[in-house]
Amino acid sequence: MTVKLKTLLDRSEKNMGSGIHPVVKESALEMVKRAYQEGIFVQISAGYRSMEEQAKLYGQGRLGYIYDGKNYSDLSKPRVTNAMPGQSYHNYGLAIDYFIVSDDGKNAVWTVDAKWKRVAAIGKSLGFAWGGDWSSLKDYPHLDMTGGLTYSQLKAGTKPRLISKVNGTTPPATQVESDVIIKDTPAKDSGNQTIKSIQRTLNSRYNAKIDVDGYYIMFLIQKKL
Repeated sequence: MTVKLKTLLDRSEKNMGSGIHPVVKESALEMVKRAYQEGIFVQISAGYRSMEEQAKLYGQGRLGYIYDGKNYSDLSKPRVTNAMPGQSYHNYGLAIDYFIVSDDGKNAVWTVDAKWKRVAAIGKSLGFAWGGDWSSLKDYPHLDMTGGLTYSQLKAGTKPRLISKVNGTTPPATQVESDVIIKDTPAKDSGNQTIKSIQRTLNSRYNAKIDVDGYYIMFLIQKKL
């Protein structure tokens, strides 16, 4: 039995989370629909990711990773990301990951073949940038819409203005300003003083050049085993 479109849409919407930008969400679901019309069954596997979730991912396979004074190191697993908290567009609800599913919808297919690249092309036609186009450290499941903003701008509270291309080019483009509230973003000078002290020490000893905000993972002290 062929997997139903509604099943893929429901799974995708759930996996993107409530913190996803509305234009990103709309465009991602439209990508799933258009791919389905071409006989390609695709599902969104991830969307919004909190700073704490990002810290856990970054800490995997690393030593001395500090986040809010806690150690999330897990050396039993391979490293899965080079992005620290605040350095991934997932943290701002502006990125998604996808994969192909089998015809019955029961198995994930991770082969980057013609179908995979066709989904990326559909995504790009809807305004996404594809990680498979990166010059280095290619991330084939990754798609994002940044509105031209950097991580620093997003962390400072600048909201992206994204243009929805779901309805094609005939209707006038609709600009939607993000109404997503990033709950992990701290108020100015509200961070933990102990963490700030650690951050200042790391800056002075290792020239880490990190923000002293008392909240986010700031530095990696790695030991050779």
